[in-house]
Amino acid sequence: MAHRILTRLPRLCAGLAAFGLALLPTVRAQSDTAAVSTPFWDISDLLDRLPDMNDFGAPALSDTIPIRYYARPHLGDFIHRDYLRLPVGARAKINEHIELSTELESYFTTGLKDSAGYGLSQLRVGGKYEEIISPLHPLGWSTGVDFQTPLSRPPIDLTDGYRHVLPYFAVSEKLVPDCNLIGYASLGADLISHTPLPSNFARNQLHSDALSLSIGLTRDWKRFQVALTGIWSTTALLSNENHNVFALRPDLLIPLTRRPDRKTHTHLLMIIGGRAVHGPDGTDLGVNGSLRIEFAVQPNRTAH
Repeated sequence: MAHRILTRLPRLCAGLAAFGLALLPTVRAQSDTAAVSTPFWDISDLLDRLPDMNDFGAPALSDTIPIRYYARPHLGDFIHRDYLRLPVGARAKINEHIELSTELESYFTTGLKDSAGYGLSQLRVGGKYEEIISPLHPLGWSTGVDFQTPLSRPPIDLTDGYRHVLPYFAVSEKLVPDCNLIGYASLGADLISHTPLPSNFARNQLHSDALSLSIGLTRDWKRFQVALTGIWSTTALLSNENHNVFALRPDLLIPLTRRPDRKTHTHLLMIIGGRAVHGPDGTDLGVNGSLRIEFAVQPNRTAH
């Protein structure tokens, strides 16, 4: 039975992703932001929170390279919006266990619809302590906190108008090493505070402080990875409200460059994902597409 589940997992994820892509032109624009209001909903952000694993997602570029730069444009913006969001960030290894990160999101007019101008829309900074998977530590874990705030006065549908403090704890483990099957889980909070900007909550976005639990599986094949994540968010424990959101996300991660090694420090990763979300605003189906461009810079070494 377990073997059948493992062999059918990639077909399930790929099939759901393909089905979502077929529906992409008809999915309403609001659903493009419905399930990505906080980083816990985005597989790329979840990857950044999990303990660094060479077998999952964007592999570690090099153990000796402490700084990684990345950009991840949202492919769906070309269909649903008149501008393109472009988050650009950097992740710096302070030592074996501590990592600091910062991300600045800008937006540009695509020219496909009405002009929306250009500017800066969001800033995120964070820190993480992790114990990666190794022969001595088969269970990887990490803990950290991110701070996210809108910048300037971007178009209203680019921001919910709130600052977010996002503490989290995450674990990962190789469940079946021979099959490259990895299990992961993340427990985090979303603590919000209002800014002078108008409130603009997305569909099924919770309106007060909330806890989120994500549990999933991923398997790494030769040319792609698949992930299936279940998410539950609730306001019951951190506020006087009692609202819940449930989501299921299949994701297909396709490296567009050869696996990073000592000879190359650049990595392109395409992410195609679907989602089914049920919350206070009803049931919502949608798809997401993004391209993660990651490269590393090795400090200059003095020749001897």
